[in-house]
Amino acid sequence: MSIHPTAIVSAEATVSPQAEIGPYVVITGSVRIGPDTIVESHARLGSPHGKVVVGAHNLIQAGATLGGPPQDWSYKDGQTKLIIGDHNRVGEGASVNLGSEKGGGITRVGNRVFVMANAHIGHDCQVGDDVILTNLTQLAGHVVVEPSVTLGGGVIVTQFVRLGAFSFLAAGALVNKDILPYTIAEGNWAVPKALNKVGLKRAGLSEAELRNLDRAVRLLLKRSLTVREALEKIGALCEADEHIKHLTRFVSSSNKGIARG
Repeated sequence: MSIHPTAIVSAEATVSPQAEIGPYVVITGSVRIGPDTIVESHARLGSPHGKVVVGAHNLIQAGATLGGPPQDWSYKDGQTKLIIGDHNRVGEGASVNLGSEKGGGITRVGNRVFVMANAHIGHDCQVGDDVILTNLTQLAGHVVVEPSVTLGGGVIVTQFVRLGAFSFLAAGALVNKDILPYTIAEGNWAVPKALNKVGLKRAGLSEAELRNLDRAVRLLLKRSLTVREALEKIGALCEADEHIKHLTRFVSSSNKGIARG
């Protein structure tokens, strides 16, 4: 274990012998840091308000803040959590808040997530594996980001929104409704424009799977159809493979409503 002599480490913290803590890092309260995680200078982890768990093989860059209290006036110093998985990178000046008592109590970041400089993940967010939050991306509280989503620079997502798996949010998008899985979305307010074919090809989907998804997405974006009518047509016209099943479940379970333009 390498802890720089200028670092301040809470007596309640558990730091792996294989972790590295840089100069002027401040670790407060109950924090657990896994093996081969590097915390660079001036980062702050933890607070008196809850517990922070950081897994293995993470890079926490200079000035990042993990586990600050929720930005929620109703929060009353409850002992909530932030849980971060393995092989993640949190960029310079980025921040991730604890969960809130009324939101389930846990903010969670999966594995292989890249949170770039000055991005923010609010309280009670659930961020899946293989997600990229580009510089200055801002997630309000309770946002759900499914696996393999990419958010371009400066994207802002309002509370309780869900971003579907393999979606791509163009730079500067402002999002207030659920974004369909597998799509490219842009604008203010953001709406899906097309299937994310490049991302899906990289993920290994076949041409047949892409055509099937494209047909389904076009039906959902067709404004002359209600969402229910679009789902009925998808059931009749599209092969019910795993991607179509995920898409239709996502739509059927939406509380905020689906962004359709």
